Amino acid sequence: ALNFINPDELSMQCILIALNRFLQEKHGSKMAFLDGNPPERLCMPIVEHIESKGGQVRLNSRIKKIELNEDGSVKCFILNNGSTIKGDAFVFATPVDIFKLLLPEDWKEIPYFQKLEKLVGVPVINVHIWFDRKLK
Repeated sequence: ALNFINPDELSMQCILIALNRFLQEKHGSKMAFLDGNPPERLCMPIVEHIESKGGQVRLNSRIKKIELNEDGSVKCFILNNGSTIKGDAFVFATPVDIFKLLLPEDWKEIPYFQKLEKLVGVPVINVHIWFDRKLK
């Protein structure tokens, strides 16, 4: 998020507090900054790689149901708008609580997916506050 703020508008105190926090973590030394905004420098290269291999990236396509083949593999995704997505491999990003609701009944008995019950979704809210002067 710091990449969206011009350096002359940002107090170094904010960065130092963040660095201090991360450096106290076990793997804090692996921390890095992107040299640009995340959609451009992180997301787009991933999308371009997937598309270069013949894949497809769909955004804002809410999944209604994961339909399975008889062997338990994914047959297709059924979207809220009624369309279906078929493919050789599927990846989708969703909050854990929504994924638990979408999980096919046949998969709920598989030990790998049973571990999902221990995961709890945590709401995240980002707030950006701009002050017209330094706080004392």
